[in-house]
Amino acid sequence: MILGLSACEVAEPGWEEESVPHPAVFAPGVISTGLREYGIAFTPDGTEAYFTRRGGRGPSQILTSRFLGGQWTEPEVAPFALDRDEGPFITTDGRRMLFSSRRAASGSGDRSDNIWTVERGTDGWEEPRPLPGVVNQPQSGDEDFQSGAELGPIELPDGSLLYWTRVDPEWGSDLYVADRVEGEGYMSPRPLRISSYGDETNPAISPDGRFLVFQGYRDGNAHGEQDLYVSERTEYGWSDPWLLPEPINSPSNEGYPSFSPSGKHFFFASDRGGRGGFYDIYYVDYSALNLGAGER
Repeated sequence: MILGLSACEVAEPGWEEESVPHPAVFAPGVISTGLREYGIAFTPDGTEAYFTRRGGRGPSQILTSRFLGGQWTEPEVAPFALDRDEGPFITTDGRRMLFSSRRAASGSGDRSDNIWTVERGTDGWEEPRPLPGVVNQPQSGDEDFQSGAELGPIELPDGSLLYWTRVDPEWGSDLYVADRVEGEGYMSPRPLRISSYGDETNPAISPDGRFLVFQGYRDGNAHGEQDLYVSERTEYGWSDPWLLPEPINSPSNEGYPSFSPSGKHFFFASDRGGRGGFYDIYYVDYSALNLGAGER
């Protein structure tokens, strides 16, 4: 029997069809709870969510939930995850995940945050391994400043890696990019021009690759302490960043941006509502960012 093309197409899950004109808590009571939840990523079909949860002073973990029967299932620890894993990013083909972890690599005593990668085979996620190349660096520094932490990895449309790290105490946390070289991994890490004397962390790229959204602490006139900024790709590189509008940014802390697989929704974490550092995951229509014309 020959099946029609429509039978082979993957329909968007119900939650992707929702209109969310104003920021709303995502999957309240299931994914967003009384604990800290942040840094969410989805498989390309939108039916699996992977996110970071941290309870009280306990370690961070990567959890997963499935969208079944019109609702999200009770989250479970991802099969490959250990304590102090966080910040999952799933590639557009769904075959690889990047994440940050303090797990020690074989033969290494380094327990700083490093970037790891895990591939998805026919039987599920395989064994994670350190990101190949020269991005991961061992911990060094003194009591006041520690370098060697690499976090918040994402992959850009050209295959390069974007992440954040601490290199110089005078510059705080900065966004770095590294090229993907066949057979060598990620090489030539270098800071983005948009880095400042403040902090730039947790990047995300819009589905069309045009806009870079990141978490920042860099502007005395910002809405809160940690806010979400955006930069537009131009023929000369990334533009000077500007703040996302209210009510996405608020007097509270916002961070950990990401996008839904279809590009219809924008996700971020916030401790608004008097949560005092306990993030919930929020989402809103992509159009609410007002990025169509690069508006400031």
